[in-house]
Amino acid sequence: MKIDGDMAELIGIHIGDGCISCNNRYKEYYLGGDLTEEKEYHDNWVAPLFNKKVMIPLYGKTVNYKEHPKVGIYGFHIFNEKIVNFYKKLGIKSGSKINIEIPKYILKDENLSKRFLRGLFDTDGNIYFNKNRSAKNPINNRPIISLGTVSKNLSDQVFDLLIKLGYNPGRRKPYKGKRDKNFVHRITIYRINDIKKFIDEIGFKNSKHQTKWLVFKKLSYCIPHTTLNQRYEILREVL
Repeated sequence: MKIDGDMAELIGIHIGDGCISCNNRYKEYYLGGDLTEEKEYHDNWVAPLFNKKVMIPLYGKTVNYKEHPKVGIYGFHIFNEKIVNFYKKLGIKSGSKINIEIPKYILKDENLSKRFLRGLFDTDGNIYFNKNRSAKNPINNRPIISLGTVSKNLSDQVFDLLIKLGYNPGRRKPYKGKRDKNFVHRITIYRINDIKKFIDEIGFKNSKHQTKWLVFKKLSYCIPHTTLNQRYEILREVL
């Protein structure tokens, strides 16, 4: 199977927010995100990619997303062995992601690596803005791009891949949140030149992240804890 940039990005998206479950009764594929912050990203970017590379070639139809307001999720389930086998051929295993890794054919190709990273950071990553505590009036004007994963193998691979691509990433001590069963391994991109390089070379397609960066570019800071709609309103006001 020939792997292009679109498929590499879909693999990154899957590793971030997808799930393959298999047992004796059924084989299931799931993909989704936050109903409020990521519906636009899925409708405008993920769904067209998934339809082009997976749904239409395998099933001759497009994917059907559903809203789940009670849990705040927007996604889809496909119960079919065909799609599970499709991902297995790409080197993606079912079950827990604690030992998941980047396929070697992606690591060997710079373009595939960048597209993969975009998909992964769009789903499992974040961009936020710390305050400059040394300033007289601290504001949130220090951007940080971060990625958290329960897979140490994946964390190590992403860290090494970023260095290979010319970045200077940092690592945080693994931690457990209140609801986390496994340790989360966190990578950060914190140097401003590296962040600009990431935006230019890899970028975000997820408007949850894009709008934060655009607000920062317009205001030279980004107000924390805003919603996607609030950020769009800020951008409309300053344009």
